[in-house]
Amino acid sequence: MVGVLIFALLLLTAILKIDQNPNIQNNNWKQHLTETNQRLQQQIDENSADASPDMKLKLEGEINKNLYYMEHNVNPYEVTIWSVVNGSSSLMVLITLLTVIVAADMLAAEYSWGTIKLLLVGPASRTKILLSKYISTLLFTLFLLVLNFVVSFALGGILEGFGEISRPALTIGAGGAVEEGSMLVAILQNYGFKTIELIMYVTMSFMISATFRSSSMAIAFSLLFMLIGNTLVNILSKFEWVKYLLFANVNLSQYANGTPVRPDMTMLFSVYVLLVYFVVFHLISWVVFTKRDVAG
Repeated sequence: MVGVLIFALLLLTAILKIDQNPNIQNNNWKQHLTETNQRLQQQIDENSADASPDMKLKLEGEINKNLYYMEHNVNPYEVTIWSVVNGSSSLMVLITLLTVIVAADMLAAEYSWGTIKLLLVGPASRTKILLSKYISTLLFTLFLLVLNFVVSFALGGILEGFGEISRPALTIGAGGAVEEGSMLVAILQNYGFKTIELIMYVTMSFMISATFRSSSMAIAFSLLFMLIGNTLVNILSKFEWVKYLLFANVNLSQYANGTPVRPDMTMLFSVYVLLVYFVVFHLISWVVFTKRDVAG
């Protein structure tokens, strides 16, 4: 699994390196930004009566960001070390897949191989066995996350150099003003949001594995929910009760982007919902694993 992740990082870095538009990369990027601003301003003027204030503010923020790039001579299309690191966050889907497989097999494989009885006759309680299995899964998850960040940082530095390591992350603040921030903090925040989503799917897979003793069922259901979760939420977003679904709350970056599933949802609300699901998943795992007979 580590080899698969490293190979994916190498492939991603190669794509970023190869898939560069030379016209935008070299001399024409300022002209391209100027034309982009003209289109954005035209869009604002044409839809000034119908556009919402938030949409207008967003478009004005994009214009201000492009002006910042040109005034400070910063090419936003240039591939830098941070481009590689930020792009590596897209591989969180792969990390989730790998850890879901591990979580699904943690307990189910013990039943399949018949080694569960060897564990249960030992001095450790069932609660301790269950907890150690889950902690081992989380440690493997943490290892893959750290590996993903470190390897992408090293690849970006080797191929693109460390000269742009001080480049700031730009965000649109109140009133459409451009604000500078730490690129490292912004990327770690992105990692953090996706890590929460990862942990919830891993915990769900672990619960299914403990409940049904089937790694294939745990993997299948976890991947199914990962694939259809967002689509299902978008379809049901008109209903108020959709905000209580797990899939509507796992992506906390929706609040950083200003695009929650429903306008009445807040980050604190989603955190509470996730905590409830987290406790319920573990409670189901604990009750089933500690109370059910092995032969049953």
